Amino acid sequence: MTHAVTGSAHLANSLHRSRKTDGSATLWRCPTPPGRHKAGDVWTYWKSPTDTIPTGPTTILARTDLVRAAPMGGLVQGEDYCAAVGVTALAPGVLLPVPVYRYRKWKGQMTAQVGYDQLEAAAREHAWAYGRSLRAVLRGGEDLVHG
Repeated sequence: MTHAVTGSAHLANSLHRSRKTDGSATLWRCPTPPGRHKAGDVWTYWKSPTDTIPTGPTTILARTDLVRAAPMGGLVQGEDYCAAVGVTALAPGVLLPVPVYRYRKWKGQMTAQVGYDQLEAAAREHAWAYGRSLRAVLRGGEDLVHG
């Protein structure tokens, strides 16, 4: 499925289908509502590092210059969170109200490995603080969170 929105700096979706090993699928909705969002607004839907991330990092389509300015965070885990909050902090975009990909969960993936939870909290805190700092700098200190 391909979507194109002209004039948008990034394109993301608010849904993805998670396919389980038994063949069933569940629909995940990110906390950011579908529609147009100003640069920096997506982060405001991430209330705290322990809450659900504001958008699925793998759903974002972005211009090369944005990805270079807000790359993966260089972490061993959670680097995609940094990229998602960075790209959405630097440019306005659109979140689509339809699923744009399927995500398969399986026992060999990184998030299913023993020890994954040991670093997850620190990775989330780092990415959340990064998003808050970017928004504060770009919005003159405004870093309010929705909810």
